[in-house]
Amino acid sequence: MTQPDVTILSASWKRRESELAYVTRSLAGAASRCAALTVFIKSDSGGIEADGAFDVVRIQAGEHGWPELDSTHWSQRPSASSIWIIDEPSQDAIALLDSLGKENKVLTIGSSEDAPSRSLPRVLMTPASSENARSFGPYVPVNPLAGAHRHTGFGFTGYILVLTDRSGNPPVEHPTPSVAWLTSRFYGEYIVAIEDGRAAAWKGRALRGVIDVHTRTDLWRLFAHARVMVDLRPGPVIGRECIEALRFGTPIVVPANSVAAEHVGHGGGRTYEDVGELLEVLEPLLHEPAREAASRRGLEYADFYADPRSSVDQMARLLQGM
Repeated sequence: MTQPDVTILSASWKRRESELAYVTRSLAGAASRCAALTVFIKSDSGGIEADGAFDVVRIQAGEHGWPELDSTHWSQRPSASSIWIIDEPSQDAIALLDSLGKENKVLTIGSSEDAPSRSLPRVLMTPASSENARSFGPYVPVNPLAGAHRHTGFGFTGYILVLTDRSGNPPVEHPTPSVAWLTSRFYGEYIVAIEDGRAAAWKGRALRGVIDVHTRTDLWRLFAHARVMVDLRPGPVIGRECIEALRFGTPIVVPANSVAAEHVGHGGGRTYEDVGELLEVLEPLLHEPAREAASRRGLEYADFYADPRSSVDQMARLLQGM
């Protein structure tokens, strides 16, 4: 059986801290197992670069983004017959695709604030859409050993873990408003707030200690030994950290208008609209059997992201349906 020809056009590939780059690379990994894959990435220079499992074709970006197809910036001309997958459907990316032909097969991963001149179907990344030919579950790995031992920086477990919505280098002595409300409402509980690579433990509205979160395994340990995880600003593409917490059986609480809200549709947690509702929906999850039921359903849901072989199979079905 002939493998389909797939071309990925990525503007985010080099942004290692970007969730979009993580998903694009995961999708490329699955596609490489069931298709003839070429990856074009936006870069400051041209040529071919070895990047992990991929030999990516660097395209020197023009003044306005992706250059025209006939530009000398392209060291390798893309195929018009490919199934195209683009991570950012910007105007310049759409114009490039249009120059290949209006009838080419295209999927997008992310979204753009620009109003594209052409409506493109998106890859859907939740099991709720498993009947849809465009559904794909990117493999989201965790180390199960993280659940065997707590993080050594704290001498307690069963805390409320919070991924904050504050960026930069904030002083841990001044919690975000949401964390302040949580440690005030749940006075006898430990609240562990993570931001900027540090985890601050609060109890009774007092800061009890700060540790560094050096590695992903450190983060997984904190996920695995929390009673519940609150993500105040989940990732915009799949909410990766929410999936990781669910894979350890830790229920999640997320904003109702976030991508991660789809992860709680099967009962693996709760959503909220404002701080008042956050406090209201969180309280039952601190007690059994509500937490146990949410943990079980969350684990079942997260199986969609837990098997790399299944991820490849889903990608093969997606491409066959194009």
